[in-house]
Amino acid sequence: MRWWSLLLLILLLCVVACARTRKDQPESPPASEPAPGKAVESEEGEVISKREITLTQAAPPQEPQLAAVQQSEQQKLLTLESAAILPEDFDIGPLADLVGVDRNILEMISVSTRFLNALQEGTIDRQSLHESVREELTTSIRYYLDRDLIPVTYRIGVITMEASSGDEQEPSTLQRRSAWMNVRLFGSPGVSEGELYLERSGGRWYVSDLQIDFEGMGQEYVREQEQYYPTIYGWGIQ
Repeated sequence: MRWWSLLLLILLLCVVACARTRKDQPESPPASEPAPGKAVESEEGEVISKREITLTQAAPPQEPQLAAVQQSEQQKLLTLESAAILPEDFDIGPLADLVGVDRNILEMISVSTRFLNALQEGTIDRQSLHESVREELTTSIRYYLDRDLIPVTYRIGVITMEASSGDEQEPSTLQRRSAWMNVRLFGSPGVSEGELYLERSGGRWYVSDLQIDFEGMGQEYVREQEQYYPTIYGWGIQ
């Protein structure tokens, strides 16, 4: 029995010695992770980058402010002075500017259209006639209206100003006392052209005369066969 006790003691001493040996040995460091910025080699030998790729959208290059420049150019064009191109009639030429900004011209157009609108209804607007010729013009025009020579519609041309004999050499628009315009009356079945005259009196404009062939509105209208050239292209026939 003594040798069994001795053998057991030897085994215990061996176990204690092994335990101390393992405790004294330093532990092996864990496998280090590759640095984010370094590449690692795969099992097949391929080098794989571990760097994180971050996509950032670059700011677009600043474009020149074309919109502001274009707007400025448009504003400059709007300030340029230019002559208005008015529609034209084959016989009486350019028509009156019914949407102009000249208050004096608009007043003349107003009294002229009021007078002509009354003719379309077969009547005479006496208030639009100059006092000095009111009775004479009323009697003359009524003669044709009573014969059913009534315009269905009309056109008025550009107003031409005339200076009175007592005015200055170059009077202003308000100083001018007379004006005239071409007119065209469309009847059934004919058409007639003439002139409408205006006079200024007491700060207002009045119709002073109408020179036109009323008989033409009762005759068959024959359209001219000549080629028409608007005024703006008049140089083409010179």
